[in-house]
Amino acid sequence: MNLKTKRKELQGVNGAVGLAVGLGGFIGQLYSPWLAAFLMLAIWIVGATLINLLTDPPGER
Repeated sequence: MNLKTKRKELQGVNGAVGLAVGLGGFIGQLYSPWLAAFLMLAIWIVGATLINLLTDPPGER
């Protein structure tokens, strides 16, 4: 499986992981809501940046 061409799918996984972390803090009370919001945004921002840097753009397939 070549992950360099799976940009859209990886963005979906990144969003799901961020959402799970956020729900774990807000609804599950695993950590404070402030920390949940910070971690959720950090995962989305860092994940999206890494995916955009490490995968091929859709037009170059």
